[in-house]
Amino acid sequence: MVNKILLRHDYLKLGISQYIDWLPEKAPHIIVCGATGSGKTYFTKLLLGKIALFESTAQIYICDFKGDRDFEFLNGCNHFYRFIKCQDGLQDFYNRFQQRQNGEDKSQNMIVLFFDEWAAYCNSLDKKVIEIEKQKLSNLLMLGRSFKVHIIIAQQRADAQYFGTARDNFSLSIGLGNLSEESKNMLFHEFKNQMNPDRTQGTGYMLTNGAEITSVVVPAITDMNKLHHVIKQGIER
Repeated sequence: MVNKILLRHDYLKLGISQYIDWLPEKAPHIIVCGATGSGKTYFTKLLLGKIALFESTAQIYICDFKGDRDFEFLNGCNHFYRFIKCQDGLQDFYNRFQQRQNGEDKSQNMIVLFFDEWAAYCNSLDKKVIEIEKQKLSNLLMLGRSFKVHIIIAQQRADAQYFGTARDNFSLSIGLGNLSEESKNMLFHEFKNQMNPDRTQGTGYMLTNGAEITSVVVPAITDMNKLHHVIKQGIER
């Protein structure tokens, strides 16, 4: 269990801090969407830190296609890949998954791939390569659960063309800020009418296993340097 990843907005309005835990065995894969300034990067850092802290043997791989300053504190770390190196990162993680699948790797610890700006990464590739990369991601999403393989994708907009049929394997969908219609249709189609267009930075909605939508708030980070240190520990294991 990864503790306290989000706050329930309805409780918070009553002055009650009711946290939501992430249960990886029930909701193995996460997609986080939100425009610039929505709090998406802030939340994903918090999530990665929680994984590293509460899953003491978890190994984290980070593909940072955006390549700005948000994750530069990880420069030089194992399993950290920036910009064009993200293709190597996906392949390294996929190799690890295949080793578990064929029995070569019998370890049972959680392994996590966080890919920042998957859609932008796909758009940087030629068509043949895009299909190969999408197939790798699809296999990870559809088959990874049995091998304690977990995928976290963050991008500005959710668009089904970048995921194919595997989009249904995101068991936890988090939308921060006011989402585009495209993102709502992919992630919250059945619940669009319950989404108010008044989301501010760090607020949004979460859908678990396509069944329950919750209004959420991202908790405050009290010590960003400490969080960065914890994430480093998770990526260097």
